[in-house]
Amino acid sequence: MSVARALWSVVAAAAMTAGFLTSHAHGQCVADINSDHQVNGIDLAELLSQWETDGTADIDNSGVVNGADLAQLLDQWGMCSNGSLTNTTLSINQTWAQQRAGFVRTAAVLVPSGSGPFPVVVMLHGNGGNSSFINSMGTNLNSAIRVAPNGYLTSWNVDNEASKAPDVAFIRDLIALLKTYDNVDAGRISIYGSSNGAGMTNRLLIELDVNSFQRAACRVSQMITKMHHNGSFWFNASGSNTYDQQITPANGRRIISISGTADTIVPYAGGSGAGTFFMHCQESIYRFAQAMGETSAQLTDAAGVPGNGANGYSAPFVKYSYRNGQVVHYKLVGGTHGLVVNGSNAYSNEANQLIASFLLQ
Repeated sequence: MSVARALWSVVAAAAMTAGFLTSHAHGQCVADINSDHQVNGIDLAELLSQWETDGTADIDNSGVVNGADLAQLLDQWGMCSNGSLTNTTLSINQTWAQQRAGFVRTAAVLVPSGSGPFPVVVMLHGNGGNSSFINSMGTNLNSAIRVAPNGYLTSWNVDNEASKAPDVAFIRDLIALLKTYDNVDAGRISIYGSSNGAGMTNRLLIELDVNSFQRAACRVSQMITKMHHNGSFWFNASGSNTYDQQITPANGRRIISISGTADTIVPYAGGSGAGTFFMHCQESIYRFAQAMGETSAQLTDAAGVPGNGANGYSAPFVKYSYRNGQVVHYKLVGGTHGLVVNGSNAYSNEANQLIASFLLQ
């Protein structure tokens, strides 16, 4: 019998005992050889490549990789559990052209009191910001786990930003890490971004699968024209921002966007701004509504419903709703990039409340 066949005979025998391919939860899985927070075929292949050596796959520290290590690996197959998430800083290492030696990406975490499981809101700051954005919503998100990553060079790689980091992969891996904690509700994960962070949120809506997150909120930034044109959404599979490949976004998400008509940084009506070109806010949200299954025509500007207080929001907000409220846009008449109207921050605070309510309902 060949060595390979002998090894797979051991695999089969151990599988009968361990329940091969059955997912289990284990605190800090020792069988997670490549540290990706799950025990899978990659770890199995690595273990088999180290068979009868004193390698990193020596799970039980016996001095040799053998059947006992294989049995432990198979028993821990699936996602690893890291216990309960607490207030902390999470880290993920990445390598790319600007950081060829590797760079540790970080995210601040605030967890409500109690046992959970809690909904999660990943909060993406604007250009020039950092993880202190975690406090930007006041108490509106206090019932959720708040996670505020730091963009490389205080920006998110959408188009012409200083950062060229693989941010889609970073957020994807961060969410996968969050799901390894017992007090995280994996079915209630939201992405909320402001300005450049909203631009990245639009990108994540296009590029990540629906299992990654279920809700999204974009504050003061719609899609750039590179993301949607000629009737299609665009991205690049290598993670660059060249947007040269067509893609169909995942269906089933709830999406809210809020922008002001007096925004001079990201123009509400679209066009040039912040070193790139934007779609009209109302077309941007409509294209996402179409991706979620909307079949009717785009609402006209006049079809928006003004706020009156009694309908859940005040003037000068105007609401555009698709698919029975699954996809919603609020136009803030006279609102700046900070959603300030005539020097008043009242509507900025109301926008926070609208966003939080939408994400947590």
